[in-house]
Order: sequence, then structure tokens, then C-alpha cells
Amino acid sequence: MSKLKLNAIATLALVDQDFKAAMLSGRLQEKLGAFQLNEEEMRAITAIQAMDLDQFMRRLGSLIQTSAAVH
Repeated sequence: MSKLKLNAIATLALVDQDFKAAMLSGRLQEKLGAFQLNEEEMRAITAIQAMDLDQFMRRLGSLIQTSAAVH
């Protein structure tokens, strides 16, 4: 997975209220098109289930750490 893309998604989740709302309401996939994710990345990110931004960020952070460990 691209650490750069994952970091960009994390940043957008922090600063863009529409993106955050889509993330928390299960509409994240429609907002991820701009990131040109591959199938594996899309599946991993959309599989994140979170009740709030903090929980989403922690789970996304786990993906970032896993990505960094692989590369």
C-alpha cells in the first residue's frame, strides 16, 4: 500500500468535513476516487469500521504502519 496515499487520506479526514461525514456514514468509497487506489488499498480502507474520527485514524494508522513495515 502506498504510505503517501494513506497519509493523504488521513489528512483529508482531518480537514474536510464532507470527507469525514462520508467516512462515518459508510459512503467513503465515493470520496476515494481522487486517490487512484488499487483494489487492495480500496478494500482495506473501506473495510475500516469506525464510530468516530479518532477510531478511523487509529485504524488507518495501523494500515500505514503495516505498509511501512512491508516496504
